[in-house]
Amino acid sequence: MNKKYLDYLNTIHGKILLGCDGFVDETYEIVEERKSQTDFSTMQNLRMFGELLVERADGGVGVELVPKRRCEGGFGVNTARLAGVLGLNPVLPGLYGKNEIDPAFDEFKDSCRLYSLGDPALTIALEFNDGKVLMSNLEAVSNLTWDDFEEFFGPEKLHEMFSGVDILGLGYWSLTADFDNLFKGFMKQYESLEPPRRMFFDFADIKKKSSESFMESLQLITSYNAKIPMTLSLNEHEVFELFSRTGIECSDRSPASVATALTTARQKIGFDELIVHTPEFAAASSTDDGEAHALQERQTEVVRSAGAGDSFNGGYICASLGEIPIKERLVIANAATAYFVTHAAAPTKEALVTQIEKARDH
Repeated sequence: MNKKYLDYLNTIHGKILLGCDGFVDETYEIVEERKSQTDFSTMQNLRMFGELLVERADGGVGVELVPKRRCEGGFGVNTARLAGVLGLNPVLPGLYGKNEIDPAFDEFKDSCRLYSLGDPALTIALEFNDGKVLMSNLEAVSNLTWDDFEEFFGPEKLHEMFSGVDILGLGYWSLTADFDNLFKGFMKQYESLEPPRRMFFDFADIKKKSSESFMESLQLITSYNAKIPMTLSLNEHEVFELFSRTGIECSDRSPASVATALTTARQKIGFDELIVHTPEFAAASSTDDGEAHALQERQTEVVRSAGAGDSFNGGYICASLGEIPIKERLVIANAATAYFVTHAAAPTKEALVTQIEKARDH
């Protein structure tokens, strides 16, 4: 077993604080053909569903849904899953149930510190072997404000929660109406407290927000980058949307070329670090560590795709707690993703290292 990674995981420590959403995902498959009550096939590819919609665009589309699972969703818990398994006990303020924790979040009760401000939002997920369609009722998340935080926790609890944080994460900017004010509230805590070593963002679907709103959020975050180094994580679609909105050309989509384009984007928007994850590789550009990429086999035995990107983020955050090179941080994050999509769970230390050894590039 790879001693380098195992030694790191055996000594990993630090405080992770992730906010502040909460979703319950009801996941379904679509019946493609039914022969009997128990004998049916499901639609395997997202493209097939898209082609069906286009084919019937002038009329109506009816599909039969088969329940697959009801489970947790959102940036906070999905990103925290690996940290919880590794014993880091991450702190998760969010929406997990108004009067009691929703059963969807049961697996996190013992491994994470959940603080619930209300009921979660609901996402209906259509899952395919190669992707997913997420349809969310965002009212609960959209209505969450920093004022809610202050009222719920009070000054003493906020001070305790934000003290001693090593990595602070904030997710799903495109799904959170009051994101900028939540960020300002987070930053306000560090006017008197020691700031975290790093802050981590996942904006989610950049296309959903206007260019004006997007650039305003980037400028706001960049204004704090000198105090707290900022990392922005993107998937393969989001990174090219970022390039488009910032006027960066990247016609060559090889890992090395994407990493170089990330450097241009990072310098242009003023972030300390940009990372991108795809099914085949991850790439990064960092002010201190330069550029890197790590190859990863596309997983074929997928049992759960929803949460894959958050699993990458969780692996990268855990890898960022120590002093290891950026390439190795990407390798750990890739392995966390590969294990999650094939097991629908986070790996133990030993299982994570075994997954790393299966990778094309480690």
